[in-house]
Amino acid sequence: MFAQVLIVTFVFCLGLTVASVLVSRQLLSTYASEFLRHHFYYLAAFHAFAFYGLWGQILTRSLLAAIDADTAVVDRVSGILPVLGVPFLFVSWIMLLSMACSMFGKTFKPAWHSLHAVALLALLASSWLAASMLEAEPPATSLALIEAVAMVGIELFYFSVFLALVWRFRAAAGADKRRVLLTFAVLLTGAYAARSLLAGLVLVDVRLGALALLAVHASNLPPLLYLRAKADRVFAPVKAEQATKLGIEHALDHYGVTKRERQIVEKICLGKTNKQIADELFISLQTVKDHTHRIYSKIGINSRMQLVQVMNAAK
Repeated sequence: MFAQVLIVTFVFCLGLTVASVLVSRQLLSTYASEFLRHHFYYLAAFHAFAFYGLWGQILTRSLLAAIDADTAVVDRVSGILPVLGVPFLFVSWIMLLSMACSMFGKTFKPAWHSLHAVALLALLASSWLAASMLEAEPPATSLALIEAVAMVGIELFYFSVFLALVWRFRAAAGADKRRVLLTFAVLLTGAYAARSLLAGLVLVDVRLGALALLAVHASNLPPLLYLRAKADRVFAPVKAEQATKLGIEHALDHYGVTKRERQIVEKICLGKTNKQIADELFISLQTVKDHTHRIYSKIGINSRMQLVQVMNAAK
């Protein structure tokens, strides 16, 4: 029964991961923002760790148990696996601090990357040392618990620095943008707190681990959906800065774009949001979305970024 629960949990976790990455990718291809690029990399690295470090441990335990491997070997191997996934988690922490800077137009200094690289090597070395020292101990509890507490503690430090940087740079944004970005930062930190607290369910009963895994994969979705809903108020859409009027006309003639669709393409090339296009053309927002979808279908693309690239390349 527990195996079936894990299979269902894995499917849901995979779905949540795909949804998060796709929504983030859509934002990145629609708006010109260094912050959104950092956020996309943050999500990719975080979910890579979740599958490699967490699900990898579960699958390894299952496979080794299936071939009747020694219990001590199973515990030792599965305890070391999360350490191998630490680089992904570390990248997500670097992207977290990069987000704190880029969301307000600040730059994350290159010197800090070198410091992070040294810290990563030190973390990996200490993890391997701890694993070696605890070989004589029952690793099922001691090593796994030390790893979990260490990762949560280090992540708490990074989120504290993240909030401190966000608060420090907040004045660089206008009131409306500042409100949205501060709310996003609080939601993202709340997501960390929620998944860290729910991870403790495993200590109560291993069968509750399914809920903890779902919490890990779902935690970043609420702040992401909030960001998507407020994106037009915070970010400027990508625009075709290198496109020429003649090139755009030739491209639209080639793809059989209608007069109304041409008007929308021209607005998109100028970097207008869907709402701005609807207001300027006196049509509904849904009509703009419908026309945009048909434009994408005719040209064979699926995002604003690709449309802008086509228009920039048109001669």
